[in-house]
Amino acid sequence: MTSNRRGKAAIRARQTATGVPYMVARRQVAGSIPVATSVGEVAARVDILPPLSDWNRPRSCQFWAETAARNGPLIALTISQGGRWWELDDLARGVAGALQSRPAEERGPWMMGLHGRYTVTKREHLDGIAAALDAAGELSRLTVRAMPDAARCEHTSCQRRRGEPPIPGKGTSRPSASRPRLALGRTSSLAEVVERHPQLTSFGIGTFNPGSKATEQRHSELADGRTQLVDRKAAVLKIAAWLRVNVAPIKTPTVSSYHMKHEVEKAIGEYVTNGELIAAALIAGYAFKHT
Repeated sequence: MTSNRRGKAAIRARQTATGVPYMVARRQVAGSIPVATSVGEVAARVDILPPLSDWNRPRSCQFWAETAARNGPLIALTISQGGRWWELDDLARGVAGALQSRPAEERGPWMMGLHGRYTVTKREHLDGIAAALDAAGELSRLTVRAMPDAARCEHTSCQRRRGEPPIPGKGTSRPSASRPRLALGRTSSLAEVVERHPQLTSFGIGTFNPGSKATEQRHSELADGRTQLVDRKAAVLKIAAWLRVNVAPIKTPTVSSYHMKHEVEKAIGEYVTNGELIAAALIAGYAFKHT
């Protein structure tokens, strides 16, 4: 047996005896780091902290959900700066199969830069990484945090993406912590709203491109649009009920009715005209401003 084969056999034997990853066993055999305890014993000494609050953002959820679907559960970790940092980082990368020397298509996930210093990899590698750092006498420099469960988050936009109904009380527009929740105005009937707003139609306020039409044509389209809106009473009342449950009112409107109608369409899965959204909001008692 050649010396190279004898060395590999010794590494495999050490790996079998201690349960540590191959890279750690190789360093143990070479005498560069002491023999570690078993992987399970080391992992039991590692605290997994909760995710940082700003990791749980709707814009990140889809990416993390897709990454976890491809790779399994994820974990975030960081090794504090100091002496031997590069060696320790290589130890952790080696356990995760993410060393740069490996072909790109064979490397395990090793996503650096989360919150400036955390690295995300497979949860299954945590035990081995902890054992490797413990063997090097540097386990205290490891900080581990859980990743948000992006596949089951409660963001309204994420629920729409997953095709799930919104959680009652959680809507597309809600007051911030610094802005007190306002009370909705009194509810009205569709007939009352139509009577109070003579320009309200299924199209919205007035008619499309009125400046290019004769007076008689504008009046005719206005009458037709108001009839269409009244005929859609059931749909308008459904939208009004959804708004009251899911959208908190604010003092000064900041979102256009046309923008909001698209949000409602995504939530209820039905086409909504601009006029229907406006009528529903007026029925529900929201403040409004016509410009």
